[in-house]
Formats: sequence, C-alpha cells, structure tokens
Amino acid sequence: MVAPANIRPLVDPVEVDRINYVNILLMVVSILAATYLPFETFLLAYAVLGPLHYLTEISWLHDRAYFTSGRRDWMLLVGAAVVAAIGSIVPNQITSGLAGFTLGALFVLAAGMVFARSGIGKLGVLGLGLAVGAIAVWWDPLFILFTAFLPTLLHVYVFTGLFILHGAVKARSVSGFLSLVVFIAAPFICLFIATTPAGYTPTVYALDAVGPFDSLGWITLDLLGLPLTQDTWLGFMRLMGFAYTYHYLNWFSKTRIINWHTVPRQRLHLIGAVYFSALALYWYDYHAGFIALMTLSFAHVMLELPLNYRTLAGLAGETRRLLAAREV
Repeated sequence: MVAPANIRPLVDPVEVDRINYVNILLMVVSILAATYLPFETFLLAYAVLGPLHYLTEISWLHDRAYFTSGRRDWMLLVGAAVVAAIGSIVPNQITSGLAGFTLGALFVLAAGMVFARSGIGKLGVLGLGLAVGAIAVWWDPLFILFTAFLPTLLHVYVFTGLFILHGAVKARSVSGFLSLVVFIAAPFICLFIATTPAGYTPTVYALDAVGPFDSLGWITLDLLGLPLTQDTWLGFMRLMGFAYTYHYLNWFSKTRIINWHTVPRQRLHLIGAVYFSALALYWYDYHAGFIALMTLSFAHVMLELPLNYRTLAGLAGETRRLLAAREV
C-alpha cells in the first residue's frame, strides 16, 4: 500500500507505471499460487511475509507520527490492539465483548485523530466512538464487522483497494486503473472461476494451522450465500491466499516510493532480530507463532487506521478536482 500523494514526495510517472504493471504481475502470481496451493500459500504468506510487513509498516508509520494530530494518539490504537489480541487468544464473553467495544470505538476515534481539531470536535467523536463500541457489543453484524473482518479481509483487501484507487485517481494513470480492475476481479476468480487441482488435499498440519480463521470462513461463505462444501471452502482459502499474499507483496513492491527501508541502522537491526525470531517460532510451532505475533498483527492494523482516513479524504479531494476539471 502507499500513502496518499499529499503526504509523500512526487514520483516519476514512468516509475509509477512500472510499479503498477509489476503489481498486476504480482496479483496474477498470487492468484495462481492460491489456486494451486490455497492453504500453503496463505500459511506461508502469513508466517513469512506477515511479520516483516508488520514491523516495517509500524516503523514507517512511527516516522510519520502515525498520521494523527495528537502526539499520544497512537497509544490508544496500540491499547486497542492489545485488548483485541486478548479477546482472540482467550475468547470468552467478557474478553470478546471488550474487544468488540474497543475495536468499534477506536475505529471511529481514529477518524477524530485525523480530522478533529477543536475540543468540542474531539468530544463529539469520542461520544460517537463510545456509542458505536457499545452497539457493537450487542448487535452481532457490527460485532462481526469489527472483530472478524476489520483485522482480516477489510484490512488486507478493502483498504489495499482503497490505496490502489487513490493512486490511480491521483496520477490519472491508465496502468493504475488497470491494476484496480485486476484487483477487483481477483476475488471473483478465486471464489467462482479458479479450480484447485482435483488431486489437491491439504495436510492435517495445514488444516490445523488455519483453524483460527475457520469462523471467518463460515461467516464469509454465509454472507455470500454459499453452502459450506469442500469446493466453497477451497474457494475461501484461495481468496485468503490471494488477499494476504498480494497485500504483503504490494507493500514491498512500493519500497522505492514510500521508502520504508530508510531507517536508523539500530532500528533495522532490531526489525531483523524480531523478524527472524518470529520465523523461528513459526517454524517450531505455527500456533505459538500465531499467538506470539497476535498483538503485533492487530497493532499494525489499528495504527494504519488514521492513514486510511487520510487516504479517503485524499480520494474525495481528487475526485472533486477531477469532476471540476471535466465541468470546465
């Protein structure tokens, strides 16, 4: 993903086109890998690319003050990540309810961290956030939205698509819109067109490792009106394999644009040490790695929310300018 153009340096249009075409290729590769090895593609992407993405994105966001208006706003977002992680690791009525309330409230409060300037405005956003959090505890659709979809498919697919759309509109780029078309088509291909080879059978290890995402799969298939069968479950895993693999590859493909790698050497060494420790833990025990990295995973989702709101605002502004130019 890439930051809105008003908060990053201008880039050569030729370079933008090159990156867009590279990303189209990465989408195709992700679809193919997820089609032939759906479980393994998802698990490898999540364990190998995921931790490096969390660490480098949080580092990049840190150097940009997390795109918030307050110096300490990020603490609330990290606190929400901790609560959400506890709700996932030790699920019960109290921890799950608290996670739903916190994620719902902070989803709204993140907008206030970007747009609210006056004390009255901040209080208004706080009240709205608390109300949304309370509703999320009692109303299942909102609870599912914040606890199941926000940290997973909303983050890795919807918000990634938002960045692609903003980049295409900002640059008036044909290659950018072409990449958006491929990106939008990908889930339909994974769910309804692609066919995993008939002889494919996920291992017991793979089935066990994806266990934490089973409920997300059931909910997703139910929302799509699809029955729970072997074929539809493979379709869901193809979708997950594509969405996660491309989400991570998209981030790394834009290194020269967002420069997440330009950090102090000590921090780079720390990122490397944590990353290779995570790899070792996943290799030793996938579930142990999943639990150990849970807070870090939630943290990168929550800390990105202000950037998502800034991107929405940037997209709205670019759309208004584009429409105004057409009228002239």
